[in-house]
Amino acid sequence: MRKFNRVLAASLTLAMGLSLVACGGSEKSTTAPAENDTKTTEAPASDDAKKDDSTSTSKNDPSVAPDTTGWDASKKIYAYSWDDDFQKKLNVILDEYPQYKDYVEYVNLGSASEKSLEQIDTAIKSDKYPSLIPGDVGSAKYWIEDDEKTANLYDDAFGFTEEMVDRDYAYAKQYATYNGQLKGVTWQSTAGSVFYNKAIAKEVFGADDPETVQAKLADWDTFFKTAEELKAKGYKITNGPDEIYYAIINAHKDPWVVVAEDGTETLKLDDSVKTFIENYKKLYDGEYTNGGTMWDNDWAGNQKDGGNVLCYFACPWMIGVMQGNGASNGSFGAVVGPQSYYWGGTYVSIGKDTPNPALAAFICYELACDDDMGVKITNKTGDAVANKKANERLVNGEIAEDNNGVAFLGGQNPYATWAAAGENIDQSACTYFDKNYEVMIKAAAQGYATGTYATVDDALNYIYSQSETELGISKAK
Repeated sequence: MRKFNRVLAASLTLAMGLSLVACGGSEKSTTAPAENDTKTTEAPASDDAKKDDSTSTSKNDPSVAPDTTGWDASKKIYAYSWDDDFQKKLNVILDEYPQYKDYVEYVNLGSASEKSLEQIDTAIKSDKYPSLIPGDVGSAKYWIEDDEKTANLYDDAFGFTEEMVDRDYAYAKQYATYNGQLKGVTWQSTAGSVFYNKAIAKEVFGADDPETVQAKLADWDTFFKTAEELKAKGYKITNGPDEIYYAIINAHKDPWVVVAEDGTETLKLDDSVKTFIENYKKLYDGEYTNGGTMWDNDWAGNQKDGGNVLCYFACPWMIGVMQGNGASNGSFGAVVGPQSYYWGGTYVSIGKDTPNPALAAFICYELACDDDMGVKITNKTGDAVANKKANERLVNGEIAEDNNGVAFLGGQNPYATWAAAGENIDQSACTYFDKNYEVMIKAAAQGYATGTYATVDDALNYIYSQSETELGISKAK
């Protein structure tokens, strides 16, 4: 296992400089319930079916709902998370299978996702052992790459197979695989997009349909031409220059931190960091933004009717955030924007010493691999799922009339766009270290824009210097 204790301590310190969870799943979200038919649960029919005996050495089948006969309090499992987003998805499953409600308890830690790592580590030593452990893309590797704390879902006690996880987009298995082991699953597709203010588009471009707006944001050169056009009309293209961060940074193809065979860690930043710093400065110098930052009051306030910002770089889970900030249903549309990317995502690992591997595995299977459940999760929460068959069904007419995503976008169905984008998401370069660099990269970009650093190279050298000081990771030679 990598030197996570040192990196965790450093990241907790660095996180104090962030006003958000950098690479997370949904920090805040709302749900729009939709009625769905309830699946009939059948007890296992043969010796090959799932056993309720957690000590059984036979191979489990996570696709079969475990029989609760003979269960007692010792079979209860605990799910820990930093907020209530995972609880909403878990509740979709428990509403479908109410016989498990007495055997699953959710613990909402009410903290930033980085802080939750420390809290869950403490809970591992308690009598409420964490069996279901979600982590956002920035921190889930902490659990995935620790064989002492989390289980290999390919083990017989859990019973996952390659065929099961291949029902999801390739990136899901790619991210959650460690040394050939499957160490987690995700229900979530977090394909990036741009939510645009329809009223501003109508006034400035003469039309607010997705085709017209996408043409105005087709690439970064066009994006800046449109920023100038908006400025002339008294509008801003984004609220702050940092909002392009995920669109650029999460498209990087090579890991920044490379670990040698002897365990030595070195840092080599790719061109995405330079591109972000340069584009940040263009936005700053051109006065194309309000000068704020993501998650500040101005950023949230401009999501309401009458706001002066055209673009919010966003993904499916951002819908609940924007609704919570007062954005009216129908006031925004969605397009891909200048670059395909992803933002966030939540992976769920299973605690290695769970007292009920059959139930923990079944819940993870339902989350990630059951297309019926994938359809229900989307229709009940508005979230986009990683299950390919579920998305095919959603695109082909199984969207609920009151689906929250469609309602937010005034009738536009974005799931086809997000489903297509899911095929192209690449998380092969994502490592546990990445989140630690967000605050450094943004500080470097701000310093370059405001004149603290005279050149891009000076700004990059700041990142290398901070990496060595804060993390003990030096620049690669």
